[in-house]
Amino acid sequence: MSEQSDFSAVLEDARARGIRTVDLQFTDIFGNIKFKTVSFDEFVDEREYLKGYGVDGSSINGYGVPVEESDLIIMPDPATFRCLPWAADVARVICDVRIPSADGAGAPFDGDSRSALRRVLAQMPDVLREGDGADRAAFEYHVATELEFFVLDRERNPVDQLGYFDAPTAKMRHFLTEVMEAMNRMGIRYEVYHHEVAPSQFEFDFRYGEALEIADATVTLKDIIHNYAEHNALLATFMPKPFFNMNGSGMHCHFNLSRYTSHRDGKRDKTNLFHDGARRDLSETGLHFIGGLLAHAPALTAVTNPTCNSYKRLVPGWEAPVNIAWGRKNRTALIRVPHGNPRALRCEYRSPDPSCNPYLAFAATLAAGLDGIRRRTDPGAAVEHDLFHGAQETPTLPGSLDAALDCLEADPVVRDALGGHILANFLDAKRAEARTYHARPSNVDFDMYLDV
Repeated sequence: MSEQSDFSAVLEDARARGIRTVDLQFTDIFGNIKFKTVSFDEFVDEREYLKGYGVDGSSINGYGVPVEESDLIIMPDPATFRCLPWAADVARVICDVRIPSADGAGAPFDGDSRSALRRVLAQMPDVLREGDGADRAAFEYHVATELEFFVLDRERNPVDQLGYFDAPTAKMRHFLTEVMEAMNRMGIRYEVYHHEVAPSQFEFDFRYGEALEIADATVTLKDIIHNYAEHNALLATFMPKPFFNMNGSGMHCHFNLSRYTSHRDGKRDKTNLFHDGARRDLSETGLHFIGGLLAHAPALTAVTNPTCNSYKRLVPGWEAPVNIAWGRKNRTALIRVPHGNPRALRCEYRSPDPSCNPYLAFAATLAAGLDGIRRRTDPGAAVEHDLFHGAQETPTLPGSLDAALDCLEADPVVRDALGGHILANFLDAKRAEARTYHARPSNVDFDMYLDV
């Protein structure tokens, strides 16, 4: 009753702000935003948000729903209701996609990536529960992303020639401040933004949050950036490697696991399961989680780096990892353990890029890490030398989307994290993408082979 009362207050505030329509937002299996817009009055007065709204699933790319069974229901999640800063009379709410039943919205739809993440999150207690008070313990997968992107002019040229940590130009500072203020108004917690290594490249870093919250926020931030770029006659791109001889854009992901133990007085204690207080270092749980990420890294790459262009970023020498190894300060390794507050100990997974679907990326990495904990997978010794140069002693990530998809098909843990429905449609779509990419000549072909 309290949650319902709180949401009623949110809706009354939205009415007072002059909200006239509500975007019912959901994503396809590639992380692209889809939405259906309804009248605010209907949303509130008819209490339609409790019943859900019908959509045609056969028209959503990657859903793989036959036209004769195409009816789906999108169910608003009240916790995600926000007024849009760039559209004064519009609000949005993120929805879960469900299968309709005679008594309303039935089971989660197998093609809904948000539901796939929920499903893997629900597996944590079975792997992590231990010791006294286990029945009162709750577990959270904490994630913080570093979202990199390029900002270009309308002719697709860089807007500056600046580099790492350089102060932005006045025009870009105005744009980035608009984005930052919109994040605040949308309830997205962030730590910093700064100029990245390449000209016209920028990064926003999230504060830690629960995985579903950060997946929602990542999709939302990309939408914010696109909207404010358009308002400023700019073009924002999350393409992993838009320019030759420049760094690409990544989406480094910081992970740890926490246990919350409730007491009878209502208080909760938080324990970072990656931290061993006695050793003042990574716990066995943290090491085994890293071991799971390394063991499943080839298959994970199909999910975290899901475009043909992704593999033009994953090459040695451009600050993107290639070698399947972990280290502490080593930025050439796939995984590193950043220096910082021991109680906030975490691992940083460095291969993902912003073309991925964050719901699926977080689901797959959690499944891999939990498998490492379950099997007590040893990650081996930390590697602290430069893996970009010299003798290569470690295995490498797949070098193409096709190779990564082969690894995905061969890995039951990552396959199960996606679920059979998403897996089949993801593989079909990505195999077709790779065929088209390799069959179509590009400007590079003309530059290299026109004189043959």
